[in-house]
Amino acid sequence: MNLLAWAFLFPLPGLLLTAFGRSRHAGVASLLGPIAIAIAGLIFMLSDHTPILVQIDGWLPVLPDSAFLLRLDGLAAVMLVVVGGVSACVYVYSLSYMAGDRGRRRFFCLLDFFVTVMTLLVLAGNLVVLLAGWAGVGLASFLLISFWREKSHTLGAGLQAIAANAIGDAALLLAIVMLPKGSSDLTLLQNGVPLVSGGASTLATLIVIAASAKSAQGILYFWLPSAMAGPTPVSALIHAATMVAAGVYLLVRTSPMLALAPEVLHALAWLGAITALLSGLASLSQQNYKRGLAYSTCSQLGYMFAAIGFGAPFAALFHLVTHAAFKALLFLCAGAVIHAAHGEEELPKLAGMRKQLPQICVLALIGSLALCGLPVLTAGAFSKDLIIEAGLSSSTLPASLLVLSVFLTGLYTGRLYFGVFGATTGDEPQHDLHAPDQLMVRSMWPLAAGAILLGWAGMPLARLLQNAPKDLAIHAVSMNGLLIGALGMTGFGAAFIWQRATKGRARLASFGIDWVPGAAAASRHLALAFAALHNGRLGLYLFTAVLGVALILLMAFGRMG
Repeated sequence: MNLLAWAFLFPLPGLLLTAFGRSRHAGVASLLGPIAIAIAGLIFMLSDHTPILVQIDGWLPVLPDSAFLLRLDGLAAVMLVVVGGVSACVYVYSLSYMAGDRGRRRFFCLLDFFVTVMTLLVLAGNLVVLLAGWAGVGLASFLLISFWREKSHTLGAGLQAIAANAIGDAALLLAIVMLPKGSSDLTLLQNGVPLVSGGASTLATLIVIAASAKSAQGILYFWLPSAMAGPTPVSALIHAATMVAAGVYLLVRTSPMLALAPEVLHALAWLGAITALLSGLASLSQQNYKRGLAYSTCSQLGYMFAAIGFGAPFAALFHLVTHAAFKALLFLCAGAVIHAAHGEEELPKLAGMRKQLPQICVLALIGSLALCGLPVLTAGAFSKDLIIEAGLSSSTLPASLLVLSVFLTGLYTGRLYFGVFGATTGDEPQHDLHAPDQLMVRSMWPLAAGAILLGWAGMPLARLLQNAPKDLAIHAVSMNGLLIGALGMTGFGAAFIWQRATKGRARLASFGIDWVPGAAAASRHLALAFAALHNGRLGLYLFTAVLGVALILLMAFGRMG
């Protein structure tokens, strides 16, 4: 069983075989790594759930806590299944998607590197090891975003990711340095907080800053839409299902410590709710298919942050699991559409795909309904219901913002879906399409199954973790859940009605929320202004990163003084 704690090493044989050309078809040897990681998580789930520990002292003597500590417990096992399962689907998809790319061998080596460091992050038993994985996924993200080096904007997009993640890395490193020697063990942070200068509030603030940078929350959102410059499988794996969820994972891991700083939890609830709302607004003004989904990811991560702020970390984890399935599915569907249209990503030019890509149309519909939260039939309804219920039970204004975001979710999801697959009579594709092969399509069906069935995994997950909140019942349907689901589907239906009324996607592609009585101009300006912040000026972002690190240091040393 101790071998399971070393699961982060499982992708390395495939990486070496792929790198040295020992595999006839690039990527086939790499596929075994993520499958083995998912199996490791499942084996632990079927065991007696006794945590597995590995400790090597004196690993990094330059840091206060020099132990190399690995821990496989229920929470880590859930993440192993998510990382390994989604990665396996993306690997199979990429065998077809990247078949004609000259750099496909390098692509799979980079994917192997990412899965390795992401798994290390999940299995980390203390903050020192977690920092190694934390920085590693940031580096992997940069390398994969800028994979197509011949395109001028990809390097800038990758550097934006580095700039934002540098702030999170600095905050996490500072948290490690502030802790007393030997006290960065994550179980200690789960049971309380050691004596540090500034108390629990300072440590909690640093953890939230680190998580916000990794999960693109608040003002640190800017790098995630730019990350769409990379290949679509990268967007599905790293920037929808796994790396961006690392911030949520860290907050769930340290949630007992965060609970000792109620003012930080309150700010976290506001941060998540505002990001969910504004990112939904920004998605409504996007002309680029993948960027529309990227803002959706920021919004759904906002739900998870808000859940932790509401004191419901299990709800956040549950939504992380379900979101990984349906958002990865939506990105892979988008990749299939873009692949069929020879690289075209602009919504006004993607029309009439329903007849040309019928299987992708069905798969995208499943993912879209799960994102909207269709009650009973989709996983997203169950996990989103828990978050809204937790917010409403705390009677906070951020919960009201999340309710409004549910309608926006249906609206922008319907806008993207019907804009591509719901063309009216007379709309024909503007490209000579070539349908994706069956390998690409079949790799998406497991994710579609997860988008439907994972909602029923709430009770088993709660039993596995053994510390899920007792005041949140895991149930099939609640009245609030039905109402929230109906609100999301109303937004989805409104997008359909608008698309039919305008008789074409061209007008739908610029659809904002102009029809809101008395708020048309203001609402549209807000959406466009928020989207305009994403201006692509790398120098400004790098300056912001440096300034952010300086502010974090001043804040921390001011508290210590």
